[in-house]
Amino acid sequence: MKFVCGRLAVLSVAAALILGAAGPPCTHATPADMAVLPVVVPFECLICHVEANPGPASAALNLFGLDFLAGGRVWNAELAALDSDGDGCLNGVELGDADGDGLADGNVTTLATNPGDPGDCSRLGIDASTWGALKAMFDNR
Repeated sequence: MKFVCGRLAVLSVAAALILGAAGPPCTHATPADMAVLPVVVPFECLICHVEANPGPASAALNLFGLDFLAGGRVWNAELAALDSDGDGCLNGVELGDADGDGLADGNVTTLATNPGDPGDCSRLGIDASTWGALKAMFDNR
């Protein structure tokens, strides 16, 4: 009996090592990750990933996704104050939560820009400070 249990333990460890080595790192979005962000519609997975339908072979993260992961998968004022994709709009502005408190600003239910797309904020023709001032007016701040 000792021999069988010992062999099963060795096989279990070996299987875990093989599966762990063969599988992707744990960077896939989960419903819990999506729930942490204030607004995700319409971009959803593209907020953090370079592909709309990431899978084990295509789970690469964009610049915002890398910052989100590095910050412990937490949405807060620090991450909101960054411009991860370098497009001139702060992450918080792009995710509809300028102060990073986890609550969407005003009546924001869909996003106009994506914090993981370095080219989309410039299409609005509004810089980050102007956008923040406009949002603050509508939020009665």
